Amino acid sequence: MKTNIEKLHAVNIEIMKKIVDICDANGLLYYALGGTMLGAIRHKGFIPWDDDIDLGMPRKDYELFLQIAPELLGKSFKVTNYKTDSDYHYYITRVQDINTKVVETRYEHEGNFSHVSVDIFPIDGSPNNRVLRRIFYFRILSHRAMMSLHYKNGIDPDRKRGVLEKILLAFMKMLPTDKMFNAYNQKNIIDRILKRYDMWKSVVSGNIMGAYRTVEMVPTEWYGKDTFYQFEDMQIRGLREFDKYLSHLYGDYMRIPSENERKIHYKIIEIHGEKVE
Repeated sequence: MKTNIEKLHAVNIEIMKKIVDICDANGLLYYALGGTMLGAIRHKGFIPWDDDIDLGMPRKDYELFLQIAPELLGKSFKVTNYKTDSDYHYYITRVQDINTKVVETRYEHEGNFSHVSVDIFPIDGSPNNRVLRRIFYFRILSHRAMMSLHYKNGIDPDRKRGVLEKILLAFMKMLPTDKMFNAYNQKNIIDRILKRYDMWKSVVSGNIMGAYRTVEMVPTEWYGKDTFYQFEDMQIRGLREFDKYLSHLYGDYMRIPSENERKIHYKIIEIHGEKVE
């Protein structure tokens, strides 16, 4: 009998196969990112306790995917992002299985459920001049911070932060930042800035809207285009220089983290009509 996490993994794989089929049929590039890339290398599939999948697409492929996917995915799946759902908290896109119910742990206090999903990040470039790149990072992170402060009750308390960032965050939490900053406007500004820099014309590219922010901006040459890795029962495209990428993100990435280091994103409620306790 499958465990609850295994049931969630099965849905994740079904969603990912749909995404990959659409990409392959339409000549779109995608890459396994973050924990999904790590899972492919260390476990040949899911990290056993991981409960999501992260994929990235170069901006042009990402935008085309958003245009064609709603019709091609079928009735059981939907594409969700801040442009399709005004209550959606993030900038990135999710492909969701609507026949499932989960609660995102950081927003459990809101009392709303979501669906099992695969996260899709746009991969964007950055200025090739180092000074301009730092300014670019500052602008994106500033607007990202204002977006997050609108949803301040969902800010991850366990994320590693510098002393100054912790002090600033504690101060801002005392202010009515949910009313001070319009999250939708911040996402639109971020969108406009990110679209200015093509991945393939940039020395440094990545998904700065990912969990590790600027750490996920890496040399574009690390990506390649046709390197595939085993992930459960399928082959998925990943970064050619996976060792450099994973070492950059995680350090000793082959080390299995202790239980208190393992991050869980969702509480499972129902999968395809079956209630989960």
